[in-house]
Amino acid sequence: MTRKKAVRFGDDTLLPGEVLDDLAAFMKDNRSCYRWVPGKFVIVDNTVAYHSREPFFGKRKCFASIGKGIKPVTDKTTHLVLKSSDKMPSVGLGLWKMPKDVCADVVVNAVEAGYRLLDSAADYGNEQQTGEGLKRVFEAGTVKREDMFVVSKLWNTFHQPEHVKMACKKSLADMGLEYFDLYLIHFPIPLKFVPIEHRYPPEWIHEPTAANPCMEPNTTGVTY
Repeated sequence: MTRKKAVRFGDDTLLPGEVLDDLAAFMKDNRSCYRWVPGKFVIVDNTVAYHSREPFFGKRKCFASIGKGIKPVTDKTTHLVLKSSDKMPSVGLGLWKMPKDVCADVVVNAVEAGYRLLDSAADYGNEQQTGEGLKRVFEAGTVKREDMFVVSKLWNTFHQPEHVKMACKKSLADMGLEYFDLYLIHFPIPLKFVPIEHRYPPEWIHEPTAANPCMEPNTTGVTY
């Protein structure tokens, strides 16, 4: 079995295996499982619960979509007001695991359907394609830049103050934007710095191997 060695203290030392085992047992004891039934959906509030899934084998397809229509979401009841007084749409399109070959088209279709929030990240590896989709809707006059709320995230290898601006500028350049509406720390987990010119996105392991591109050995018998 393998475990990603990514859960660390602030000084970059790993959490003890027994601590992770306790956390895994706690999450297992307090989980709620829902079986997918056609025509049904479950909304998870990520501020109070994790979202995850059991191991799955077989073909997987996107089976749910939130929102459909041709009008932008503008009603104040559909937005969250941030401390900065900016209004963030409460529903958006997450671009995690969005394949590069369809990402730009998906962004265009989503914006045309009414989505005004795009949730991206350097680690997703598709910010250039996301930017291509945005460029197309801007040039078509579907929306203006100020109509969109674009989110990106700082990856774990860029937590040092001297690396934050560099990482943000890289994401902005990839997406062809001058600013983000929200820029988040992706995980509160510091990882060793990997230069952009060496490997990008850096992912989890400082020097991955062909045998273990993202994972390292684990002897506890617990998978994360």
